[in-house]
Amino acid sequence: MRKILIILSTLCLLLFTAFKSIDNRFELSKNLEIFAAVYKQVDLNYVEEIKPGKLMRTGIDAMLKSLDPYTVFYSEAQAEDALTKRTGEYGGLGISVTKIENYLVVTDIFEGYSADKAGVHIGDKIIQVNGKNFKDKTNEDLSPVMRGAKGTKVNLTLDRMGVGLLTLDVERVEVKMKNVAYSGMANDQVGYIHLTNFMQGAANEVKEALINLKKEGCKSLILDLRDNPGGLLFESVDIVNIFIPQNELVVFTKGKSDVDYKEYKTRGRPTDLSIPVVVMVNERSASASEIVSGTLQDLDRAVVVGSNSFGKGLVQTTRPLPYRTQMKITTAKYYTPSGRCIQSLNYSQKDVNGKAIKTADSLRQEFKTRNGRKVLDGGGILPDVEIEFKGELDFINQLKRQYLIFDYSVKAIADNNYNELSERFKITTEDYKKFTNWVKNTGERIETNTDKAITVLEKTSEQEDVKLSASSITALKEESWKQKEKVMTENQSLLMDLISLEVIRQKGLEKMHYKGKFKKDPATLKSLEVIQNSSLYINILKGKYQ
Repeated sequence: MRKILIILSTLCLLLFTAFKSIDNRFELSKNLEIFAAVYKQVDLNYVEEIKPGKLMRTGIDAMLKSLDPYTVFYSEAQAEDALTKRTGEYGGLGISVTKIENYLVVTDIFEGYSADKAGVHIGDKIIQVNGKNFKDKTNEDLSPVMRGAKGTKVNLTLDRMGVGLLTLDVERVEVKMKNVAYSGMANDQVGYIHLTNFMQGAANEVKEALINLKKEGCKSLILDLRDNPGGLLFESVDIVNIFIPQNELVVFTKGKSDVDYKEYKTRGRPTDLSIPVVVMVNERSASASEIVSGTLQDLDRAVVVGSNSFGKGLVQTTRPLPYRTQMKITTAKYYTPSGRCIQSLNYSQKDVNGKAIKTADSLRQEFKTRNGRKVLDGGGILPDVEIEFKGELDFINQLKRQYLIFDYSVKAIADNNYNELSERFKITTEDYKKFTNWVKNTGERIETNTDKAITVLEKTSEQEDVKLSASSITALKEESWKQKEKVMTENQSLLMDLISLEVIRQKGLEKMHYKGKFKKDPATLKSLEVIQNSSLYINILKGKYQ
């Protein structure tokens, strides 16, 4: 209790120095005093025994949650994990996991590391770790348990589709995560680099990959930033530097005070100033990915292909706190060379459900690229060439985002094994029928705009005098499914290709997976079309593309 009060007093003193206004200092002092008094009363008088650390953490998390999702407090263990994510080096198992519904599921396995050697499979659900139940747990719960001293072991209880429960002892080893997941030639003249992270060393990996591709005959490049959540700012600056001259402005930041204004310029010699470049983005390309794609777009140095990016234009700074804890706090917004900030959500304004409000199209400002092309702020990076699907784009994207294509591929492998696969592999129409039925039975994971409207109508009717009957709601939901089924029929060939590519990936056939993408993935095919048509490429950069 005394330690906590000391921390609060220290925090109060530090915060006092940050405020110049006497009114603000008084308001802060008053509320910290109230907070300490409330905590003391709970500690002394609450009927049940309390856990001081847990109670304080709940208060801290609730306070920061009212700001934005990127301003967070790290415990000592979480601080170490955050450092790991920045450097990419740790003692672990060599797997990536994602929470899908109620369980953490293995979504990727790094070849040659201990999990791979121990027989862990993509799609395995993590049921227990060292005997502790991990249902409804998060990545934050898992990381401290998985990572530890090299040579020690982790006991995993896994649920594998088609097999059931199995237990494996997996040794912790030193893991160095790659930023460039894959690089290779898409054809005789077009190189391809898939960058999945912006951890330490990302720029050097991209540069090295480009140099090696040019030795193989690369005359133009596709840089794939899809699903890349971002990372280190300096790495994004150095990646842009590969393609533009030294001392060019890449990004600048502005915050509450003058010290938060910083300009980040290219520092080194470029690798190639003239090679045609296409950058691929999607709705999960964020932060550093948007700096790279947005800056190259602003400078008319690359054509951006794909779907609208995430829209994270906020800069976080990590600050040390007592007892080896840390705080990551949003201190500024970043701006691309044209002057636009691509932050999509306004966290200072929230709707009735407490969710941040998206910037209205009418409030988005217009900026110009170096060649005079129009670009907008406040909504992520809008590609120069957008990928379109037949029917409702949101539904197709949600099949991927909600891991329905991933999950069905796990099921298909369990049912069919697929021991011998070739580049021409494609699931059968019978398999696709099973997929559509499977989606219908697990469809609650997908909520389209129509589904949202039905939910609002259902809730509203419960509050009104005239209520919709259950059969009416059921009929609306059935009609919604018919629309989804129509989209799945219209995009059958595309979805069969996406499932087939995911099956190949899960079977560990990386090179075959990427070669398949060059022939089947719509965004990759469109990128190839743009990069191989020099007049089209130039016209896009000149603003003559419609």
